[in-house]
Amino acid sequence: MAQAPTPLLKPFGGAQSTQLREPWRIETLEKLPRHTRFEVVPLEGKLVLRVSADASYANLVHPVNAYGAALRWRWRVERMSLATDLARKSGDDVPARLCVLFDVPLERLDAAERWKLRLGRFLFGAELPPAGVCYVWDARLPAGTWLPNAYTDRVQMLVLRSAASGHAQSHWYEESRDVRADFAQAFPVEARDGPVPIAAVAVSADGDDTGAVSIAYFDDVVLEPPLP
Repeated sequence: MAQAPTPLLKPFGGAQSTQLREPWRIETLEKLPRHTRFEVVPLEGKLVLRVSADASYANLVHPVNAYGAALRWRWRVERMSLATDLARKSGDDVPARLCVLFDVPLERLDAAERWKLRLGRFLFGAELPPAGVCYVWDARLPAGTWLPNAYTDRVQMLVLRSAASGHAQSHWYEESRDVRADFAQAFPVEARDGPVPIAAVAVSADGDDTGAVSIAYFDDVVLEPPLP
């Protein structure tokens, strides 16, 4: 019998510890004065990640450097703003976001896409991966909506849960995604030449564009490599 693949991500905290566990690390933008908070807290008998945004921005990042297949997690939103609008830079805030960042070989990008990547790295840091797929909660857009990030189309977003679709706050939702299939849908040209390794997985919430306040919880995220 084939053994189950070893997950590629560490838990947010230890068995009894409320300290964030390495290699998870918080990354921020120096130009922004307020940073989203990430805390390992007890909830309903287990330790989970609490993500709190208050007109703030930050990401909790786990480096990967491997090929990924199945992505599973649970999340819930306790508080969210109804004033956000993901289609505009001025409204680009979310109460909960989980991103998979892909290390696309640069030779798969045309000249225009390479220029966008250079610009993105100038704005957001030299380690910005060439492509990302982000799964988000939203207030306005129905679940199942794909759209580009308002700042760069090198990040494509998929609304999984939405107040507009009747998804309730304070309720756990279980998610399971085939990250290879989602990458192929978001970046069909780059996916034509085969699988792309994952550079990192990031959890976040932000309110820096609208002044939004939000609270969300994430159970441990599981990313499995493809079966041999």
